[in-house]
Amino acid sequence: MSIREGSLEAPKRNPIDWQKPDFYDEQQLFTEMYRVFDICHGCRRCVNLCTTFPSLFDLIDDGKTGELDGVEKQDLWQIVDRCYLCDMCFMTKCPYVPPHPWNVDFPHLMLRAKAVKYKKQGASWRDKLLSSTDAMGKLATIPVVVQTTNAITQTPATRRLFSKAIGIHPERELPEYSAKKFRAHARPDERFAPKPSSNVPGKVAIYATCYVNYNEPGIGHDLLWILAHHEIPVKLVAQESCCGMPKLELGDLDSVAALKDHNIPHLAALAREGYAILTAVPSCTLMYKQELPLLFPEDEAVSMVADAMFDPFEYLMLLHREGLLKTDFQHALGKVAYHIPCHLRVQNLGKKTRDLLQLIPGTEITTVERCSGHDGTWGVKQEFFDDSMKIGQPVFRQMGEAEPDYISSDCAIAARHIQQGMKPRQTVKHHPLTLLRMAYGESQMRPIPAQSVSATDSIIHTQGNTMSKITRDSLLTLEAYARNRESFRADVMAHKRNRSVALGEHVTLLFEDELTMRYQIQEMLRAEKIFEEADIQQELDVYNPLVPDGHNWKATMLIEYGDPAERAQKLTQLIGIEDQVWVNVAGHVRVYGIADEDLDRANAEKTSAVHFLRFELSLEMIGALRQSATLSMGIDHSVYQVTIESVADDIRKALIQDLA
Repeated sequence: MSIREGSLEAPKRNPIDWQKPDFYDEQQLFTEMYRVFDICHGCRRCVNLCTTFPSLFDLIDDGKTGELDGVEKQDLWQIVDRCYLCDMCFMTKCPYVPPHPWNVDFPHLMLRAKAVKYKKQGASWRDKLLSSTDAMGKLATIPVVVQTTNAITQTPATRRLFSKAIGIHPERELPEYSAKKFRAHARPDERFAPKPSSNVPGKVAIYATCYVNYNEPGIGHDLLWILAHHEIPVKLVAQESCCGMPKLELGDLDSVAALKDHNIPHLAALAREGYAILTAVPSCTLMYKQELPLLFPEDEAVSMVADAMFDPFEYLMLLHREGLLKTDFQHALGKVAYHIPCHLRVQNLGKKTRDLLQLIPGTEITTVERCSGHDGTWGVKQEFFDDSMKIGQPVFRQMGEAEPDYISSDCAIAARHIQQGMKPRQTVKHHPLTLLRMAYGESQMRPIPAQSVSATDSIIHTQGNTMSKITRDSLLTLEAYARNRESFRADVMAHKRNRSVALGEHVTLLFEDELTMRYQIQEMLRAEKIFEEADIQQELDVYNPLVPDGHNWKATMLIEYGDPAERAQKLTQLIGIEDQVWVNVAGHVRVYGIADEDLDRANAEKTSAVHFLRFELSLEMIGALRQSATLSMGIDHSVYQVTIESVADDIRKALIQDLA
C-alpha cells in the first residue's frame, strides 16, 4: 500500500502522553527524532519559517554522509534549543501532520525533547528565573523595588552588568514593571444584566495574565472599558497564577501540572456559572484552549475551561454576529499595520482582530501573518537574540511598508520586538484593544506602558531635552542659600504663578520644572541640615525624576479640602482620581496622566491627597502647541468631573517652555 504525499484533511493534535515512563526514555526519543528529522530532510518546506530548520539541514548537509545518519545524537540538542514551539510548521507548512500516517508533530516532539532534557539535567538559573513570570512580577512590583528594577534594566551601564550576569542580551529592549498592578487597581463592573444570547455568554470573567498584571496593566483596563461600554457584567478571576506556558516551553511539565491544579478549579467554577473567560495574551489563551487539554485529556474541568476561554476579539466578533456589538465609533484610526501573532493563528479563529478593526470608518488595516521571532523568553536570551531579530526582519519590513499611523499586535511582547526592529523609524505602538477604545472615543496617549493604568502606547522621541537636570554644581551651599533664600523664594513663587492650574474647587495641578525642583531640594537641604555629598546626591536622585524631559509635563496634584473630616470622607470617594486627570491639545487625543511612578499612594480604601503625574506628549502635539493650538485640561472621575476648555495663555506659554 502506497503512502500519499500529503494530506488534505485538517491537522489534528494527538494527546501528549507525558505521564507515561516511555515519554522520558532518551533512546526512544532519539529514535523518534531521527525518524521525524529524516522526513523533514526529505521535504524542507519549513526552511524559511525560523532558524530551527536551516540549522537542522546545515547539520545534515555538513555531516559525514550528507544524510541524517552522519549527524551525532548530541548535536541534535541544538535543534531542540532553537525551537520555541510557535507551532507554525505544524499549522501552515507540514503536509505530514496527523491524521497523515507519518504522524509528524514537530513542535510536540521538541516539547518531549525539552521535557526529557529538563528531567535529566534541569535548567539554568536564568531559564528558571525567566520562566517564573508570576514570582518575578510579584517581587519586581513591590514599591521601591519596582523603581530599582526598572532603573537597572533601562539604564545602559547597569543593564550591561545585569545582562552579563544572567545571560540576557544587552540590546534586547525589555518591558518595564508597573508600580500599579492591574489586579490591584482594576474596577470591574458587575452591575449590568447579562444580555440574552444563545451563542455567546452574556457575562465575562477576566484572567489578567502575568504580563498584563505586572507589565502593561493598561491593556487590561482597556478591555474593562470596552466591556463596560457594551454593558457586559465583568468580574476578575478570584485567584490566578501563571498559565504555565513559560514552564511548558522550558520542558518543566511537573510545574505546568502544579499551575494547572491551582488555576483550573477557579476557572472551572466560572465556566459552570456561564462566564466567558477572556485573556488578552494569546499564549495564555492557547495554553488553556489547546495545551492543557492535550496534556490532561481526561480532565473534565480542563475541557470545560477550554470551552469557556475566549480571545477578546473572538468574543467581540461573536457579539457582532448576534447584533450586540456597538459600532458607535467616534474616531478613525487611519493606517494600522497589524501583526497576527503565532499563538493566535494556532487557535484557528480567523482574523477576528482585523475584522473588527476594519469596521471602524476611516481605518485601513495592513495585516502581517508571519512569526515575529520573539516568542516569550526565547528572544531575550543572549544566544538567541540575533536569531530573533533575523527571523523578524520580514515582519519589520512589511509593517513599515504600510507607512502606518500605528503598529499593533495582539501579543504585546511581539509588538515591542517589532517596534525595536523597525528603528530608527518612528512608530506609535498600541495594543488592538487600545485602538478599539480610542475608536469608541475614549482616546488616551500612554507613551510608557509599564507605568500606565490605561491605554497602552509607545512613542519613540528623537529630539533632545531642553529641560536640564539639576546637578550638584547648580545648588547653593547652606550658607549661600541662607543669604539668598528670601529673594530666591520670591522668584520661585512668581515663577509658580504661571505653572498652577485649578481643576475645580478642590484639585490643583502644580507643573514642576528645574527651578521648582531645585527650590524643593534647597529647602530640604536647609531643613535637614544636609551637607554630606552622598546625602545631597540622594536628594538629587529623588527630585530629578520630577523634572520634565522635553517631551512631557510633570505635575504635583493636590486634593484640597479644608475640613479634615470632609477630606477623609472625600478621599475614600475619589479612589482612582489620579488616573483620570487629562490634558488635551486641540486636534489630538487626550493624554491621561501616569500617576505615582515612585510608589503607590492609593489603596483599596482611599486615595492620597498628593500625587505626582506625568503627561507624555507626541511630537505632533508639541508642534501643534507651538502653532498656538488650544490646551485644555480636566478630570473624568465619576464623582469629580471638571473641564477647563482653554488654559490661560500665560500658563500655556510657560508649559511650552518645558518641551523640546
